[in-house]
Parts: sequence; C-alpha cells; structure tokens
Amino acid sequence: QTLVGWCVERGARGSGLTVAIEGANEGGRGLEATRDVAAGECVLATPLTLGIVDDEDGHPESARGVMRDAPWGVRLACRVLQETKLGEASEYAPYVATLPNRVATSPIHYDAQTIAEVQYPPAMSEIREMQDACRSWHEKLREKAPEALGDAFFDYEAFANAVGVVHSRTYGVAGDDASGEQSATVGYFRALLPLADMLNHGGDVVVGRERDQVTGATTDLQIRATDNIAWSVLGDDGVIHFAATRDLVDGEEALMSYGERSNDHFLIYYGFTPENNPHDDVVLFSNFEHAMVWHSVAHPELWEGDDGAIREKAANAAYDSVTKALEADGSPDAKLAAAEPRMKILSAGRVDARLLSAYASMFAGTEASGATDGPIQGDELKFAQADIAARCEQLLAGMPTTLADDVSALQTCTDDAQRVRLQYRISKKCILAETIDMFSLSK
Repeated sequence: QTLVGWCVERGARGSGLTVAIEGANEGGRGLEATRDVAAGECVLATPLTLGIVDDEDGHPESARGVMRDAPWGVRLACRVLQETKLGEASEYAPYVATLPNRVATSPIHYDAQTIAEVQYPPAMSEIREMQDACRSWHEKLREKAPEALGDAFFDYEAFANAVGVVHSRTYGVAGDDASGEQSATVGYFRALLPLADMLNHGGDVVVGRERDQVTGATTDLQIRATDNIAWSVLGDDGVIHFAATRDLVDGEEALMSYGERSNDHFLIYYGFTPENNPHDDVVLFSNFEHAMVWHSVAHPELWEGDDGAIREKAANAAYDSVTKALEADGSPDAKLAAAEPRMKILSAGRVDARLLSAYASMFAGTEASGATDGPIQGDELKFAQADIAARCEQLLAGMPTTLADDVSALQTCTDDAQRVRLQYRISKKCILAETIDMFSLSK
C-alpha cells in the first residue's frame, strides 16, 4: 500500500487491479483484477517520471562517460544500486524497497556445473558471455567510475544481483519527442516502471495443429494468446497506458506478453521458462556453411566430382532464392528469418525454409527447390526432411539426459531454479523429438 500511495502521489492512475503477492506466477508478485474489467478499459496509467529511466543524467556526472558505453542492464543496475545506497533519502525509496534483492532463478548466478545442466550449447555460451560481461563491467566500474556502484564496490554479488533484477523487470519503451529535441525518451529506451513491473507474462500457447498426411509438414498451427493486458507507446503526455485486451473477471490475474521469443530469452533475462511456447526454437547449425559441411559428411557421395559441384551450386542458389523471398515478404518475422545466420527448427516440424530448400536441392541437383511457397516435393523433400531428423537425433543424443529422464525429474523437483532448467531442457528436447517423429524416413 505504501508503494501504491507513492505512485498515486507521483501521477499514476488506475482502477480495477490490485497487487497480488500470494499465488502470483513468477517469484511471488503479480497484479489481479478487483472487479470485472471490460476489454479496452485502461487499468493503469504510468507517467515515465514515476520510473527509473536508462538516462545517463541519472548517474553521477563523473561516471557518465563510462556509463555511456555500458550495456543497458549495467546502467540500470547501477541506478538501482545508487538509489539503494541513498536509502530513505532517495526519491524512489518506496519503490526500491519493494524490489527483490535477487532473482534466484537467473542464470547470472549459475556456476559451471549449473551451466552444464542447461544441456543446450547455444544458451550455455550465451550465459557464459553474460557472466563474463557482468564481471568485466564490475571491474571496469571499480577502476573508472566507483561512484556508479553504490555500495557494491567490494561486492560483486550485489552488482550481479542488481543486474539480474533489472533484466527481469525492465520495459523497453518506444518514445517520441514532438519537439524534435534529442532526449532519453526519444526512440527506444529502457525503464523500470513501478507497479507495471509486477505484471507477469502471458504468452502464446499451442492449442491445436493439422499435418499434411503425405509430407508430414504442419499445415495449420492454432495458437492462443493468454495475455489480457497490453501497453501503449509513450504518449506526448509522457504517460504509458495499460489496457485490457479482453474482458477480465474479478480475481483473474492480469497478464502481459513479454514478447514472442524463444525460451532462451526468457531463461537468460527473466529466469523462467514458459511451457508450450510456440516461439521456442532449436539451433541446428550456426550458419549455412556449417549446415553444408555437415551435409557433406553425412552424404559424401552427393559431393563427389562434377555432379557434386552442380548439386552444391543448386543448394547455394536455393538458399539465396529463399533468403531473397523472405526479405521481399515484408513481414517482420520473414525479415528476421532472412537476417538470422543460424539455421533453426521450431515446434510442430517448422524448419528454416532456407535449410530445407538447400538440402532438397542437394538431392534434386537443380535450382527448382528455391521458392518459399513449398515447390519442393517428392523424394528430394523426404530426404531433406530425413536429414533434418538425423541432425535432431545427433543433437538429442549429445544431451546427458533423455526427455523421459527430465520429465520424471520435474515431477519430484522442489527447487525453483532447477525446475526452470528442467522445463527449459524439456522444451528443447520436445522440439527435437517431435521433428524426428515427423520427418524420420523410418516413420
């Protein structure tokens, strides 16, 4: 109630939601409806001045030059540490007092053994890189801007705790300044927003699917959104509005989507793993060259002599053709796929179209497999899919535990951080196992 009163005094407005501590989804925090709320109704209006903004002016003047080059997580973590050191003298004291000291499930705290328990090399590498960057910045700030660290100069754990906290609660805000003047609120920036940061994630879930009986490919994937609150860009009045996207009933938890992202992002930045996430993926190859080298090892007979050169040329042409088609598609998802060097699969047998077309062309020996709308068919498609399944089997076999092992362990696990890792591994292994089931020639 102290936080709510402080927010109201600073211009926050809202109706229909209350803070729910017991039973809330992630880490014991959340907001729930106190009455029936109609779709479109604004339930919370948060002035940007209420929050802690990623703005260099908020740091001690002597530290601003160094902070300008720091990652946003480091900059905001330092702001939290500085306000914490001020104690009751901080203008944000009622808010800072409600922030957790630590996100226990955050991978920023993993030791080497715990990182190994993730069992998925791309995420393991990203966790190590995040930890190395965190330590490096702590040392750099100790040397060049100690005043930015608050009371964490000698305490790396306190610094890492603050980074983990801001990673799990920060909003990315789209802002615009009608005056044309550059400021912290122009373009895209990060901010900690009191009350709003208690909204838990409500993501998309798969509720049904249909498959082509001949190719095994998914023809219709039914996805349902579970979020019921959406937020606006920063308005000219400096306020961010949160409104219901559908009707809520009294007592229902308010949920907001944190984005259509893979479970890697949710694990590394938020410290949790959504279940049944249709946007989770598995990296099969680091890039196209990696995929082609793997194929040459799996099928050396297709790479020999003049015929092999023709097949390779066809595969490269197919890859380029699909990439150009994705770029021309215009949709954000297509453009993102075209710009992503890694070759991935998603649930329900959704395979990177560039990879599938290239592999099919290696078997066909022509460029006929190059379009994105599915002209690849017949044996070349089946063989390409079988190669995808073979790569999935290889990756699955390289993981220390089986899918069945993880499902069994999850049923008896009581440690929150370990449960997150188990759920994460289960999701990756389910994607691999499902792809094998759909595309293996033996099926």
